[in-house]
Amino acid sequence: MERQKVRYPIGEQDFREVRENGCVYVDKTHFIPDLIWAGKFLFLSRPRRFGKSLLLSTLHYYFKGDKELFDGLWIANHEKKWTHYPVLHFDFSRCSAQNAEEMKAFLHRRLGEYEEEYGLKTNSDVEDAGERFGTLIKSISLKTGLHVVILIDEYDKGIMETMDDQPRLDAMTIVLRAFFSQPKAMTAHVKFCMVTGVARFANYTLFSGPNNFSDISMTRDFASICGITQDELIENFQPGIAKIKEYNNWSTEETIEALRLKYDSYRFTASKEKVYNPFSLLNAFFQGELDDYWIKTGLSRVFVKYLTNSEFDLLELQDLWVDKTRMEDIFRKDDSIPLLFQTGYLTIVDVKDTLYRLAIPNGEVRQALIDQLMPRYLGLTEKEFPRKMRELKSKVLSGDINGWIKELQSLISKVPYHLYGKTTPEEEETEKNVNSIERFERTYHIMVHIIFQLLSLDARSEICVSGGRIDMVIETAQLVYVIEFKLNSTPQEAIAQIDSKDYLLSWSADHRKVYKIGIVFSSQNRTISDWAYQTEQ
Repeated sequence: MERQKVRYPIGEQDFREVRENGCVYVDKTHFIPDLIWAGKFLFLSRPRRFGKSLLLSTLHYYFKGDKELFDGLWIANHEKKWTHYPVLHFDFSRCSAQNAEEMKAFLHRRLGEYEEEYGLKTNSDVEDAGERFGTLIKSISLKTGLHVVILIDEYDKGIMETMDDQPRLDAMTIVLRAFFSQPKAMTAHVKFCMVTGVARFANYTLFSGPNNFSDISMTRDFASICGITQDELIENFQPGIAKIKEYNNWSTEETIEALRLKYDSYRFTASKEKVYNPFSLLNAFFQGELDDYWIKTGLSRVFVKYLTNSEFDLLELQDLWVDKTRMEDIFRKDDSIPLLFQTGYLTIVDVKDTLYRLAIPNGEVRQALIDQLMPRYLGLTEKEFPRKMRELKSKVLSGDINGWIKELQSLISKVPYHLYGKTTPEEEETEKNVNSIERFERTYHIMVHIIFQLLSLDARSEICVSGGRIDMVIETAQLVYVIEFKLNSTPQEAIAQIDSKDYLLSWSADHRKVYKIGIVFSSQNRTISDWAYQTEQ
């Protein structure tokens, strides 16, 4: 049977091009009336390559009154007027934005283009781009007799490019604050204004004081305004699902589940609605393969800069509860959570009252954090890391227990000192610092767990059995490792606990070779200090 050929808008951000070229378009036009109703000045944050630019482009052509582009879409049956508003559309990603002068030149160039388009007197002699912008808004409105629509994409480009240099950042902020203050200053001449970006520091540095835009980033009504829901996946992408199904010899159910685990589960609001990463999903349908497409476009520059230079805590990659304010905060070196959430490396998985539980959203992001963050975290070069991982996995699979524990010992010893807390090893030995001791043991445990996750092994932690809770179990085709961790103790004590609580009972009839392993961490040496193992078979 001949497979249906479909055009996917991979990297395509212009709504007209998508429609006229016959690309698949997931209809989001039902959000347009809700956006207009929500307010005149809106701000939306979503991770990169999540459809923000296509959303603004859709709004661009809607407000331009290009009715024919919307044939067959929801809005075509609900909009009656189709007024042709003047639209000012700025895409800051087209500016290198390395300093304030480059940003000013970009803004003046775009403002000049709009002055020419609307037949206005050029204001090239005006030094302040903000002042020129305000004059442009008012002049267009007076000339056309219509209010102006303003769309600004990637608003945070200039801030992100200068965040590591305070003088450059200060200069950039002055330029941008003057520019972004104009839409509300000219509110009598504005129909609608929407700003999008990744970072959520809009309300702190650029739209300060009474000029705050309404931030709809975590508003329930707009949970799926960007991204693809499960229903949209089934409705719009049957040919792509069939292609992956055929290439992998999967059932339809297996294919959908594989897509869900790899690309789904982004949740940006208290609403339970989740969305897939659209960029990765479209690439998967085009290629017929499940790969890490979003990550391969490059790790966010600000992500690398802040996370590798901050006091990043590996514990933050695990499930944790935070309040909404922390998720919306500006990027800071002393707190990685706003950065991880806003850039899409953590997402909401549960909500209770005013608290949100965050976790890694899916397989693609988990692999990205492992591949791109762990080498830096473990003090390895990009060349050393894969070699070390291959050696470790080989020894785990072959049953070389002494070998793979020594590899772990070496890796853990490279973890930065500050991740273990602020107290000294001597202080941590005292009873009053029992919380620090528990933190040490849990940190070690999580490090080992994540390292084994990156090896694509069946590694599970905190497994409840009749006798208690097993720290970790690693299963291969031939071997089972039942592991108990201890801090400042002996491996014999760990093995004794495995025996006394019958941790091996679950594998009593297993054909594989089962090992019980005791691993001891030292809070003084900050790595594995001793280990022992025994086998029952």
